[in-house]
Order: sequence, then C-alpha cells, then structure tokens
Amino acid sequence: MPVILKIFTIFLFILILNRKFPLGIALFSGSFLLCLWMGFDFSFFVQSGIGSLKELTTISLVLIVATILIMSALMQSTGQIERMVFTFQELTASPGLVASVMPALIGLLPMPGGALFSAPMVEAGVGKECIEAEKKVALNYWFRHIWEYWWPLYPGVVLAIALLKVPAWKFIGFMLLPSVLSVVAGKVFILNFISCPLREKKKVSFSLIKKFLWEIMPIVIVVISILVLSLLEYFLHKIGVNLHIPGSTAIIPGLLLSLVWIMFTNKVSVRELKTFIYNKKFLNMVFLVISIMIFKNMLAKTNAVFLVREELIAYHIPLVLVVMIMPFLSGFITGIAIGFVGASFPLIIPMFPEPSSLSYLSWAALAYTFGYMGMMLSPVHLCFLVTKDYFQANLLASYKYLLKPVLFVVFLVLVLFGAGVYWF
Repeated sequence: MPVILKIFTIFLFILILNRKFPLGIALFSGSFLLCLWMGFDFSFFVQSGIGSLKELTTISLVLIVATILIMSALMQSTGQIERMVFTFQELTASPGLVASVMPALIGLLPMPGGALFSAPMVEAGVGKECIEAEKKVALNYWFRHIWEYWWPLYPGVVLAIALLKVPAWKFIGFMLLPSVLSVVAGKVFILNFISCPLREKKKVSFSLIKKFLWEIMPIVIVVISILVLSLLEYFLHKIGVNLHIPGSTAIIPGLLLSLVWIMFTNKVSVRELKTFIYNKKFLNMVFLVISIMIFKNMLAKTNAVFLVREELIAYHIPLVLVVMIMPFLSGFITGIAIGFVGASFPLIIPMFPEPSSLSYLSWAALAYTFGYMGMMLSPVHLCFLVTKDYFQANLLASYKYLLKPVLFVVFLVLVLFGAGVYWF
C-alpha cells in the first residue's frame, strides 16, 4: 500500500477520532498507529516519545501554551479584560467601530469561546434592532479572529513557528498581510452594510488613553520583549556574536514578565494561580502539545514524510493541492488553529522548499491561510456556535455573511502565493 494512502488514512483516523475524544488523544493514537503501520514495534514508539519529551522545542511549547492559558484565565477572572474593553468604549462614538474593535480587542487574548465575551459588547455597540442577528454573528466572529494569523499569544501561531523553525519576527511579518486582508474583507463585506446612529461623542483625553494603555500593558510587554530580543540578536550578530534564539523560545521571557505583571497589578496569590494549573482544560491543552510533537517526530523517524514526497513526484500529484486541502480539512473538522497546525503541518512542511528561502514562507502562508479558513467555516468552532446562540441567529444564514470575506482572502492569498513563489 502506498505510504501516501497510509498517511491520509491515519490523517482521517485522527480527525474522526477527534469527534469523540480530545485532539491530544486522537493524535497520540494516530502516532502509535503510524508506528505500527510503518513496520516498527512498541519499543520504538516509546523511545521516540521519550525523545520528543526531551526536545527543547517541546519543553518551550509546553511552557508557552501553559503561560498563555494562565494569563488569559487570570485576566478574565480579575476583570482586567472587562476594564480593557470599557476604557476603549469611552474613546469612540462610532457603533461600527465599537462593534468591530471590541471583538478584536478580546481576540488579542486566546480564550476558548472568547467570542461569547465580546458578543454583548457588539450588541451594545450596534443596538438590538439596528441590524439582523446574522450580521451581528459575522461582526463578532470575524473580527474576533483577525489576529490569529500571526499574534504570538495564540498556541497555533507558536506551534507553526516552532514547526517551521523560523524566527518569530519573520513569521509574524510575513503573516501580517493575510491579517490586513481579513480586516479589509471585514470592512468591505460586513461593516459597510451596517448603518447605525452614532452614540453621544465623548471627549478623548490623555487620562482616558493612559487608562486604556495601562489595561493592555500585558500585551504590550509581550510585543516589546519579542522586539528587544530580535534587536539584541541582530546587534550581537553585527559584532560577531552568533546568538540564535529559536522563534518559539523568544516569546517566553515576554510571557513570563507579562504573567508577573498581571499577578502583581491584580493582587493574585500563588494559591489562586494553582487553581488554574490543575484545571482539566489546561491539562488537556498541555497534553495536546506533547501529542503533536510525538506525532511530528514519528513522521520523521519512520521516514514517512520522505516516502510521501517521493510518491508525490512519482504519481504527479500537485504539491499545492496537498498543501491547501490538508490544512483546510483539519481546520474544518477540528475548529481550532492548533488543530489544523498540529494535524497537517508535520506532514506538509518537509515538502516545502529550503527553509532559508522566502518561497518557504510563501508555502507556509498558503497552508496556514487555508487551515485558518477551514477553521472559520467549521460548524464545530466554539466561537461560531456560542455567537450564533447568543444572538439567536440561524447557522446557515450566518454563513452568507462569512463566505464572501473568506473567498476574498483566499483568492488574494493564492495570487500573492503565486507571485511569491515566482519571484522568490
């Protein structure tokens, strides 16, 4: 049986198993099945798994995802997110701006089902009768996720950086464009069809801006830390010191500083912190990261990826179709970014051109965008479901307002990908 069919069978097995079990368990099971199907025994699986746990990338990812989850939970439980949004509402009178920026602000922090938190703010911005429920769903859902292409607090982005083995700033810089395209698509196909009366305008003052900046300081700390480390690495290289900080590892100092800031300013005790660490959802996410790294290593150590590449050449299957379809299906079925990255990227990244080329990032951007759009159209995406329920909207009718921006972004990314591969 061709290895490519084995891989697709295991891929579908993982996605189907994920309908009943957490994705971590599905990937772990898929890794074991792959090991046996490629002719290796149980002891090989155990050795490979232990090797994965010892890798710096695995340790870094576990630490990053754990810190991000704790940060989000603390900011939510202490009311800091609510304060952040309230201070912004005081700065503008435009209902459309409030209704789009509020979900975007909440989107800076990767909370499961976070769209439910911003939905009441969208309603407060546009009112209950101004537009139909399905438009409110599109507003809240679309703008909630505009950062998920590149924002380093999202586990899916961190995992992509780690698997691609590129500096964080390179991935962030490259993926800013799809994010900008998403904002444009949201403006053209969603916001432009909303006309609600302006609220009473408030005078913008320095004290209001200062309050807003204070509340978003945890996010500012992370961004500044990444920039400082990137600049440090650049200047050390200029004076002959070749210090290389892996893309995923570079995020850790900023996250830890931000966590300390949140605990200090909100007077959070260590005892309160422990309650979040022993949370079941928290432990499931940590196990998911470990399972992804075991799956990735199993693909490499069984030589499966190399054999798939050889078969693609032999059967004349266009690589671009594989790179588009596999992430899209993963995103559509799992409904989360770390799901499509974890399930599909270990399979397709080894097929990309040399990591040093810009063409490599063009392939990565194509794969991530298609995975992202699969996630956005997924009927099991938690944010989509809770938003639809909150506004009591029709699920199918809500798709009407999402398909146009999705197609707009996908088309332009395909055009840019073609140009990127040609020029780079």
